[in-house]
Amino acid sequence: MKYKLGKKEISAIIGVFALVVASLLAYYVIFKGNTIIVGIKSVLSSLKGIIWGVIFAYLILPVLNWIERQFLVPFYKKKGKDIYGENGLKHRKSIRKISVLISMIILILIIYGLISIIVPQLIKSIQEIVTNFPAYMDNINNLTEEYLASNPQMSSSVNTVIDSVQEYVTGFVDKTVIPNISVIMKYVSKSAVLIVQTFFNIIVGLIVAVYILNSKEVFSGQGKKMAYAFFEEKYANEVVGAFRFIHSTFTNFFVGKIIDSIIIGFICYFGSLILGIPFPLLVSVIVGITNIIPFFGPYIGAIFGAALLVLINPIKSLVFLIFVVALQQFDGNILGPKILGSSTGLSSFWVIFSIMFFGSVMGPIGWLLGVPIFACIYAFIARITNVRLEKKHIGGSTIDYMDVAYIEDGEKKFISDPVNTKFNTGKQESSIKKAFNVKDREKDKSQDDEKY
Repeated sequence: MKYKLGKKEISAIIGVFALVVASLLAYYVIFKGNTIIVGIKSVLSSLKGIIWGVIFAYLILPVLNWIERQFLVPFYKKKGKDIYGENGLKHRKSIRKISVLISMIILILIIYGLISIIVPQLIKSIQEIVTNFPAYMDNINNLTEEYLASNPQMSSSVNTVIDSVQEYVTGFVDKTVIPNISVIMKYVSKSAVLIVQTFFNIIVGLIVAVYILNSKEVFSGQGKKMAYAFFEEKYANEVVGAFRFIHSTFTNFFVGKIIDSIIIGFICYFGSLILGIPFPLLVSVIVGITNIIPFFGPYIGAIFGAALLVLINPIKSLVFLIFVVALQQFDGNILGPKILGSSTGLSSFWVIFSIMFFGSVMGPIGWLLGVPIFACIYAFIARITNVRLEKKHIGGSTIDYMDVAYIEDGEKKFISDPVNTKFNTGKQESSIKKAFNVKDREKDKSQDDEKY
């Protein structure tokens, strides 16, 4: 007689299997975490070309959609071609190929235009800085000597600091740099190889972007087909909706951030011209590019620009620093919210966390991708949390839970109500007050002695 497994036995087997898998994962995360991170970095490194392709596709996608909707589709309809009829698929493929070609040409022309306009002026600025570097150092020395001459009491302290720095630098060069010159050269060669690899990945990314844009409906159809094949209808709908949310988040973030950074770059350039800041184009390009990185980018651009200008004119460096800080306040409080809106829905803390975490795993690409990736993870967790709370009939927004002390028999009990004192809800005396309130401590001690 064959023994047939029932639902309880199958559930128990699945539960044991899930427990074993979870235990193994926990073991590897705790004891083999570095190996996992190295493996993830290795996989992501091999996929950098694909990642660049996805980024380029999201940047080009709004242009492609605009070309199709505003020009190609009306043109085909005007010619009497039904793009949704019997031969509609053939016409839609033709429209897509033309729109991809036009979009890529526009992207290449924009890149070429920026390079042809900006790069020569950047090279000229850098050459001028290198040529005049001795004069800049003389200016700093003269300013330092004038300041020390007018403040003799500071002279001895400054000389002591300078001697200490010189001694440290000399020791560092003799003990660290010279003995490890081969390691330094190896690092320099790796950096050169990294630059070549980055250039190669960008070329691959452009090619991948063409394939993604040309077949985006096919990828979408394949994904939906798999979702409805492997999940129940309600869960499949949730999966499809989640991917639509991911797509919307990435599109809004990338496009909005690029537009925001371009505007900030232009404002910085014209502001630098008005304020008479040296090399306005160079510092504006630095500010505009670093502004793409959320949160930390503006400060990185301000520090780089100020460090460059302090060699030329310390006063102008200070003016530039104040101007960029004011500009970033305008961007963070007015311009950025207008353009980006609530594209991520993350607080400042989670923005910092996502940049730090994904930056450590993915490198510079993680600084850019970390925020939209974590925004999708955050939204997914929030969605599951809200669904489970609704099933328990104790839903509500986060604001509603901020004053919750505990939940009893499905009813929320609030901290603001003094009646609710369970689960350490009552007002606790501060540690500082306890430390200095000797009488209360003696009273508590006598009460404890009476108990025993």
